[in-house]
Amino acid sequence: MSTSTHTASPTPIYEELVEEHGDILAQAREAAERSQQTASQALDWSDLRRRH
Repeated sequence: MSTSTHTASPTPIYEELVEEHGDILAQAREAAERSQQTASQALDWSDLRRRH
């Protein structure tokens, strides 16, 4: 019976998927943060209040 370096990890399946496809969850988090920042900027009307 052979052992793999992946078996020592608590999440071997996830690590294998990251190796094969990249860290999709991290990419999704980054995209969500960018979207949230963009939405916050688009909905920030504080400049309009300062002008009046």
